[in-house]
Amino acid sequence: MLAMKCLLIGALLLSPMAALAQDASQIKARLAKAQEYEAKGFHPIDCFAGRVSIQGKPLSRQSFTVFRPTVEMKCCGEKIRSGTTDAHGHFFVEPLSEGEYVAQFTSKGVVYTTNFAVMSAYNKCGPAYVDLNFSAPDQSSVQESIAVDYDEENCSEKDAACYRK
Repeated sequence: MLAMKCLLIGALLLSPMAALAQDASQIKARLAKAQEYEAKGFHPIDCFAGRVSIQGKPLSRQSFTVFRPTVEMKCCGEKIRSGTTDAHGHFFVEPLSEGEYVAQFTSKGVVYTTNFAVMSAYNKCGPAYVDLNFSAPDQSSVQESIAVDYDEENCSEKDAACYRK
């Protein structure tokens, strides 16, 4: 009876360790996948939604298109989605499967292009959002963040997390 209790207690103590080891291996796999995308020139993100700007100014009411890259990993292969930014430069693309993409935004006849990779497929964007800023047609900075304020009381038009408003 005592041996059975010890075995049960040991199993209970080891089960969280197994779960932690599994979580650590998933984190390592995700990091390896992100590094692989980065090496190919694709910024890894969780959701393609947020705010786009050109030299810090929002890209208001302008068209954009999301493509699969060509075999040479350049723009532009198969067209996936098209859309328009809102008055404050907010955009979102739902759903997207895991993989590599090229996005083109147009402003005043100039085409701005960026590469990104969705880390895992999604149907709806969760708390993650992207702040995308172009300094030149093929030069962009992509900052992914996570929104914490779900009630959106403190949401302002300048906030990339307010892409759903």
